[in-house]
Amino acid sequence: MYKNERDVAKKAEQMLEASLRQKTSGFQNHINQNNGEVSLKDATAKASVKKYGLKRNNNQVFYMRSLAIKMARHGFVQHFGVDGIRAGGTRVRTKPNNITYGFKSHVMKMKAQPFINSAIENSGVVDFVMENVTKIRSEELLFEIKKILEN
Repeated sequence: MYKNERDVAKKAEQMLEASLRQKTSGFQNHINQNNGEVSLKDATAKASVKKYGLKRNNNQVFYMRSLAIKMARHGFVQHFGVDGIRAGGTRVRTKPNNITYGFKSHVMKMKAQPFINSAIENSGVVDFVMENVTKIRSEELLFEIKKILEN
């Protein structure tokens, strides 16, 4: 049993992040990836928790507000896929020599690979959060009702 929603949020982050890492561990690294560039293997989960009350007044309460996935933009593009027209423009290349060239707009189609949905399902985080947050909030609600009835 968890004491507050902050503890539930930390555990949910760990569960979702472990599942994301397991899903992305089989992905290949980009062939031209430099050191320090973001990778899909670096995906993390971040919970938003709001604090109410003061510790010194002994009424400090934490409420979990959300759980988000943080990863490089191309991870979400790979998850949802692309079906559109890519804009044209110019590029500048400096190696092996300087050259500027243009390219036309073209159709870009990329099939969706929903690895994020399967990572969420495999982690079991949705059921975990629903179960524990409802327990904590229902106990808090009953405590408040009891306090009102006693007065």
